[in-house]
Amino acid sequence: MKTAGRNDPCPCLSGKKHKHCCLAGGGGAPAPQADALHRMGLWALEAGDAATALDHLTRATLARPRFPEAHYHLGLLHMQQGLLDQAAVHYRQAIAIAPGFLQAHANLGVVFNRQGQPLRALDCFLQALSIHEAVEVKIGVAECLQRLPLQTSQRHLRPVLARAIAEAWRRPEELARAASALILCEPHLQGAIAQEGPMAVQALAPWCEDRLLLALLESATVCDVVLERCLTRARAALLAEALAPVAPEEGLWALRGALARQCFINEYAWVRSGPETGQLAQLQARINATLDTGGLPQAHELLALASYRPLHTLAHADALSARPWPEALRAVMRQQIDGVREEERLRERLPRLTAIGENTSCRVRRQYEENPYPRWTRPSLFPAPLSLDDRLRGQVPQARFQPLGERRSIDILVAGCGTGRHSTETANHYRGAQVLAIDLSARSLAYAMRQARALGLARIEYAQADLLQLGAIERRFDLIESVGVLHHLAEPEAGWRALLPLLRPGGLMLVGLYSELARAPVVAARRFIAERGFPATADGIRDARAALMACDGPEALQRLTTFGDFFGLSACRDLLFHEQEHRTTLPDIQALLRRLGLDFVGLHVEPTVRQRFRARFPDEGAAHDLGLWHRYETEHPETFVGMYQFWVQKRA
Repeated sequence: MKTAGRNDPCPCLSGKKHKHCCLAGGGGAPAPQADALHRMGLWALEAGDAATALDHLTRATLARPRFPEAHYHLGLLHMQQGLLDQAAVHYRQAIAIAPGFLQAHANLGVVFNRQGQPLRALDCFLQALSIHEAVEVKIGVAECLQRLPLQTSQRHLRPVLARAIAEAWRRPEELARAASALILCEPHLQGAIAQEGPMAVQALAPWCEDRLLLALLESATVCDVVLERCLTRARAALLAEALAPVAPEEGLWALRGALARQCFINEYAWVRSGPETGQLAQLQARINATLDTGGLPQAHELLALASYRPLHTLAHADALSARPWPEALRAVMRQQIDGVREEERLRERLPRLTAIGENTSCRVRRQYEENPYPRWTRPSLFPAPLSLDDRLRGQVPQARFQPLGERRSIDILVAGCGTGRHSTETANHYRGAQVLAIDLSARSLAYAMRQARALGLARIEYAQADLLQLGAIERRFDLIESVGVLHHLAEPEAGWRALLPLLRPGGLMLVGLYSELARAPVVAARRFIAERGFPATADGIRDARAALMACDGPEALQRLTTFGDFFGLSACRDLLFHEQEHRTTLPDIQALLRRLGLDFVGLHVEPTVRQRFRARFPDEGAAHDLGLWHRYETEHPETFVGMYQFWVQKRA
């Protein structure tokens, strides 16, 4: 949250005068002495002089007890120092005086989030949202929804969760599990879950009124085994309907379109039965025959087909796309034909920065040419961009690093950008960011370029390159981000050594590496797959997923479905069939940083993890001790289930 400064007439998030601003909420005009003390406190706060700021702001509240802005800035000061309980006291006092003080509500939510209390944080953010729908408030709501174990008693949150997914207040896939939990509570799905065998099309009518279900299907991969099975049966029912000699059921257009878009997002990862395979062949033959004779298939036939294979594979796809269609089908064609064609055009113009060398790079490139990863539909909302120093302090409280200071521009390298989600977020997070994003895979880069064009992002330069060959370029960077890349090299340390010369003295790196402990379910699944001989093909991945979901085996295999990547085809290949994967431990990382001469800045972890770690190891400086973090992870092996993400700094 930004600081309300001398030129900010209202300390609300928009920075404008509103009827809901703090001064309209009962604070009144402060006495001259209190006003002067408050101004001096703000100057000290902005100068980083915490002791002076505390003195002036405290005296301002004594001079005028009903002074909400002074209490707010005391809360901000305590929050910056990690004194969250004291911060909460002052934010509450500001709200008690000025109930419409938007930023006090929002920052109180931030405090509760950092304390690992997402339910209390959500109450604060929802109150703030009712005052003003600021971007930072929407992001706060979404972060709380992601962390909450939602249950039937919280059905009242469905509308706001549906909005958060549809409008991407946070990455939609990060809200998918919360959505699934609430969707499965609904009576119209409870019956479908219990049902065995074919599903009647008429039973699907209530699904079309479920805005949360439709938002999830259109925006993110469904990451729940029970809901996936339920939707798979619904897809089969709509396929059978498309072949039936009767008029299609009215009122199901939204569901037909949403299912087709979902299946394209997950790249047709859902299993299909033998009868479905035969029906699909019949439908494909019927559509092809109609097109070959100059006719037009019916819209519901095309939507049924699009739920099993992408429409761009049809011989007459481009001609079809140019015709007028119902909006449900038009949206699917934009996704499955127009978007694919744009990526093909962009791929032809893709610049190549280096040669692609070394055997592992070639095999990894082939994997991502066949299966670009990750598939994403839209970027999340972006808060106001920050300086690199400020963003690092926000991600890693009490981070230990030499500040880079304010700069008009910051040169950033994203080494291994994949399909561009990470580079898109990076370009928006940092003030003055100029981003070079590279990857091995031309197809992944084309996907990234299409998304960047749609967003109007001109600050990202995409190029095909092998990070091991980057020594040939003369550019240097203030920040290098390589998250989820180095562990796919034959020798990860060689990747580090290739990147470090590109980093300016004093520059920072954000790195993500797989945890040996957290990936135990993945290792068990890879062994299971190897023993049964599932190939890394679309059919092989579908069969492996079906076998794993049906497996009543070791706990490690049962925990596999907690990985969101299990539920999409390219994502599952990245998770379980990767050409090259290394895992590591925190002591190994510590030894590596010593060899490379890098300073450890801090781990980026969830607030709840940080709070539990602090309770376990309360000594000052414990958060910077990787040995203690290793002990913590040994006690809680799921801590870094995504990967270790940590910051390091090159010595000046």
